[in-house]
Amino acid sequence: MKLTHLLPLLLLLVLGACSEPEKPTLGLYPAIHRGDIEQIQRQIYWGADINQIDADGRRPLHVAAEQGRYVVVNMLLKHGADIDAPDRQGHSPLYGALMARRTRVAQLLIEKGATFDPDLLLEQVVAAGLKGRDTITLLIRQGADPNHQGSDGSTPLTRAIRENNRVLAKHLIAQGADVNRPDRTGETPLAIATSQGFSAIERLLKSNGALLEKEG
Repeated sequence: MKLTHLLPLLLLLVLGACSEPEKPTLGLYPAIHRGDIEQIQRQIYWGADINQIDADGRRPLHVAAEQGRYVVVNMLLKHGADIDAPDRQGHSPLYGALMARRTRVAQLLIEKGATFDPDLLLEQVVAAGLKGRDTITLLIRQGADPNHQGSDGSTPLTRAIRENNRVLAKHLIAQGADVNRPDRTGETPLAIATSQGFSAIERLLKSNGALLEKEG
């Protein structure tokens, strides 16, 4: 094909590339719930408020983070979404991602500068009874102390044991939780498991060197 024949086609392609996108046909929140990238891009182009608060007190970034929509979260952050914005309960998008076990998104938020207290988040994850190994591992790698004594006097391990959460206890031990570290009451993890009759946890603790009473 001759160059002169290609010029009109090239011109059309250039004009098409420069034309503005059509207006969105879907609201921002429905688009995020559906993971509709094109509609979200249209919303952003046409000036949607990406920090708008919905009826539940959440923002688009909260919804995208909780749903694990990595691309959408990245897109919202690039266009000015408030990474630390609290919802009605005071929880950040990072908190929501962790509670939903969306560790890939949580890692992205951390890399993008989310503000957080790793010990507090670990305490909240344990209190919620989450059993995700990846969640625990992520927080430990971000500096959470697996032997931190929380606001109620429990360590993450003793809290998991009192809730009879063997899987969570196993993950915490694997990440460095001290099987002989007592809580504020002075009870060791094994003493708690024994007194409560949690035989499976008792066996787990003993296999990892737990003692009924703290030495010394």
